[in-house]
Amino acid sequence: MNQKEFPEAIEMEKQILSAMFMKDGLVVPEVASIINADDLYRVEHRLVFQAILRLYAKKLPIDYLAVEEELRKSGDFCKIEHRYLLSLIDATFTTALAEYHANIIKEKANLRKLIELSDVLQDEAERGEKSFAEIIAYAESQLSSWSRYSLPSKSSHLADYFAHNLKTDIDSLKKYANRLTGFKNIDDQQFFSPGLYVIGATPAAGKTTFCWQLLEQIAERGEDCIYCSYEMSDLELFTKTAARRLFLRDKQTSLTAADIRRGSWSTQLDNVISQVANSKTNLQVLELQDESIDELLIRLKPLCLDKQKAPVICLDYLQIVPSSKETTKLGVDDSVRKLKKFQRDTNSTFIVISSFNRANYTQGVSFESFKESGNIEYTADVVWALQLNILNFINPSNIADSRKKIDDAKKKQPRQIQLKCLKNRQGTNYDCFFNYFSAHDYFEPCEKFVDSNSASSKRKQ
Repeated sequence: MNQKEFPEAIEMEKQILSAMFMKDGLVVPEVASIINADDLYRVEHRLVFQAILRLYAKKLPIDYLAVEEELRKSGDFCKIEHRYLLSLIDATFTTALAEYHANIIKEKANLRKLIELSDVLQDEAERGEKSFAEIIAYAESQLSSWSRYSLPSKSSHLADYFAHNLKTDIDSLKKYANRLTGFKNIDDQQFFSPGLYVIGATPAAGKTTFCWQLLEQIAERGEDCIYCSYEMSDLELFTKTAARRLFLRDKQTSLTAADIRRGSWSTQLDNVISQVANSKTNLQVLELQDESIDELLIRLKPLCLDKQKAPVICLDYLQIVPSSKETTKLGVDDSVRKLKKFQRDTNSTFIVISSFNRANYTQGVSFESFKESGNIEYTADVVWALQLNILNFINPSNIADSRKKIDDAKKKQPRQIQLKCLKNRQGTNYDCFFNYFSAHDYFEPCEKFVDSNSASSKRKQ
């Protein structure tokens, strides 16, 4: 029997590596969002690819000497011929086709995986140790993990689009025109249309509570909502609902979500449970652990298609999503790109929670606050940031005084919270303000805080 030949694109692999050396690694994020080191056929290419990504993550120059040094540090330089490495760098190749070639390399890698999978399935069938159903289930799981979620790229001609598609596409968006977040101050500023929304927050600003309340308020208006949680259980999230609704019934209640989880009870809580149990609110929680962004989107896709209105989805949170990328930044870049493609293809509304850099915990929020932000500011349609309002009134250079004022602000009930819209493709940027009753998991819209030291602000009637 002839030795099996595997699909490969070795020359394109050499060209893609050459492109990654050019223009200070300009195409590195784009290439890394499409292929992993394991997608390359030649071992030498995998090692060089990994070295380039490590340099890029360290924000170091990507040139021959830097790559050679990086390979020496990892002990891999002995596996690559000196002349071969030079040939990669000396290759004349433009960065313009990097994405095109990366997709071809990915295609060849997937075909090799398919051949390897067929060999595994044949071996399992011949051994007869597993049932047909078990073998098929394994095959389906492997195939799903390699699938692409986005629809094929499309090209539109201006005249044809105006003649045939413009009115239809606008009509399809009309069903979202009456969507409200339930926060009046945001709804007065923001048309909450399908798109990718990213929200970050300083510690104690309540980003999970805010997003959970927002989704619940949208679901109460009859829309489908899905909360994808890598950090909190469904019990933790649902008891937030119980505590908030109990507080709205009785402002004197002392029961918190943690108290409820510990078994504390009341007649009012029984009434809350009965009310929610008999409602038609369609808000579901997906508890996640080791699912990659690809595996998550596979689970979400059937929940988004063939519906009158695509759902509102929240991902909590971005930096904790497992990734095969070499660095957190590249993993975040990859996730954000895939989330945006998925959102656009399904017309869903995706809210993604992101963490902040520790260096920005005592400063007013900005794009620089987002941890390993990568492509967030370019890819997201709307970028929100929650912060303690006190951050508008402190001097970051006075660290001791700043920390004391922040600690005092955290102890307040309610806490004074500002939401800043840093980017808005659908309109102008804006600020909104909230009283955050952290003990009861409740955000209440309010007017702008005039005095940062006041215990509360004047609420809207």
